[in-house]
Amino acid sequence: MTSISATPTVVAGTPDRTGRIRTASAALAVAAVAIAGLLARPPWGDRLDSSSDAVLDYDKLLDARDAAWAGMLVDGFAYAVIALTLSLGVLHLARGRGRVVALVGAVLTTAGGALFAMGAGAFATFAWFVTAPGLADGAGRSLVDYANDHVGHVLGPDMAGFVLYTLGTLVLSAALTRARAVPVVAVAAFIVITLAQFAVPSGNDVLNYLQIVQMLMLVGFAAVVWRRAGTAGPQ
Repeated sequence: MTSISATPTVVAGTPDRTGRIRTASAALAVAAVAIAGLLARPPWGDRLDSSSDAVLDYDKLLDARDAAWAGMLVDGFAYAVIALTLSLGVLHLARGRGRVVALVGAVLTTAGGALFAMGAGAFATFAWFVTAPGLADGAGRSLVDYANDHVGHVLGPDMAGFVLYTLGTLVLSAALTRARAVPVVAVAAFIVITLAQFAVPSGNDVLNYLQIVQMLMLVGFAAVVWRRAGTAGPQ
């Protein structure tokens, strides 16, 4: 004698799905707050000036050695978390109109966040070892000079990841606008702040304040996703 049992299907509004969406939104908020805190008091000191002939400065790396190592690892990991959870949040809200655009944006954002985290971890490790007290006299400075001659190998993944992540968030913004999931004014403000980052000279601390505002907006978005976790989203 045989029996057939139906496999339960999780749909929008069920406890399982609601719990997953809310977990993602909470992770988004925590990661955004973590980055905002790092930007308010950067443990790595002044921003690097990519327009300078010598992007890396040995003395600055030495001054912030231990704090910068931990801070950059947290920063990179938090960006990867934001990239993934932001993508999940937008995909939840844009389940009808804008879904294809959201999928494209999610891929770009997640890939950019992962690449940024890889680059941040690599640079944090490089900066910690190059300033190690056990190195021979002048060895660390020589390595930094060599890195300045090949800065793309040191900062390339980090910068490429940030650009890809940024492009992805702009596509996600377009998806939210098409889905009418959040107020258009809020999306427009996020886009303006995002693009403004590229208008500020490299190394300027104004970038910190712009990104803090951006992180706070992501906390607000996380709250929206939390409240709508039990719904199917706009169709």
